[in-house]
Parts: sequence; structure tokens; C-alpha cells
Amino acid sequence: MSQSAAKTRSKKQPAATDRLDATPERLKRAREAGQASEMTPERARRLSDPFDLMRATRALAPNDLKLNDIRWLIGDSLRSLYDRARMDALRAMPPERLGSTGFGPRPGLPAAESALMARDKLHDAERRVGPAAWPILKRIVIEGGGVRDCRAYVPDVVTPWRADAVVTDRLRVALDVLGELVGVAPRR
Repeated sequence: MSQSAAKTRSKKQPAATDRLDATPERLKRAREAGQASEMTPERARRLSDPFDLMRATRALAPNDLKLNDIRWLIGDSLRSLYDRARMDALRAMPPERLGSTGFGPRPGLPAAESALMARDKLHDAERRVGPAAWPILKRIVIEGGGVRDCRAYVPDVVTPWRADAVVTDRLRVALDVLGELVGVAPRR
């Protein structure tokens, strides 16, 4: 094969990393959300969520692999519940329907009854978990933050590793409390 043919062939076929890599916008959003990105041979780039890493490193239940997976399933169910609850976040309404006969949902109300039920479940989850653990649970599981991001929620503890231990313990207890609510009950 001649050099010119090799040049035209290389121009047509991008490298595997160029073809499968995440866009710069997605990488920026992941960095802002506290997610790490890593290159692997099987996949060009993988964005790692801190809560998913807690499952992989068995931080949710260090001595019990099944409980570790159950706690992760509870958190994942909470994520999907949160997504269902905010279905109407950016819903647009056509101008011709404004001030019309009143059919359809009013502005500010969810489009589906499932969103209303999901919001009720989220409020119940917040009530069950309590004010000390809910911000930690929300930051780590729903927003994708890390344990270090939650140190401010434990102002009484000044030592970083102790604050991390308290945050992790509150997260574990909160996940156990929510197991029945989201339909994933931990082992007793």
C-alpha cells in the first residue's frame, strides 16, 4: 500500500479513542458533579459515580457483600424515584393552551400521577431518614457527590477521617431505613 493510500485511509477511520470518547461538555459536567473519569482498554472512557464506587469498594457494608449490594440497590431505587418525581422540571406549554379551557395539567403540576406519587414517597423518605442524614443521602446518592463533600454536614467533628466515618455511617443507616419504602428490604 502506498503512503497516500495510507494517509487517506487514516483520515477516514478515526482512532478508537476518538470515536468512543466522551464529549468535552460531558467531561466538564462530570467534573462539576464530582465524578472521576478513567480510560480503560475495554471502554474509551468511563465516568465513575462516587456512590457506585462505594459499592465496588464495599464501603456500604465492608464485611457483608450481600448487604453491600442491597444498600446499593436501595440507593439506586432512590435515584430512579427522584427522577420520576421531577418529571415536569423543564416542561414547556404551548402558548395557545395558556388561558384555555383548563384541560390538561396546570402549570407547576406534574404531568403524570406517578410523579405525584414519587414526590410523596420522596417526602416520606425525607421524614423517615431525618434532618441529620437526609442532606448526606441526597448529596451522595442523588447528586453524585462524595463522602468528603458531606463533611460540612457534621460540624461537631473536626477530624477529617472521623467526619468521613460519621457521614458513611449515617448513609448506611439511612439506606437501611429506606429499604422497605423503595421496595428493597435489607436482610434482618
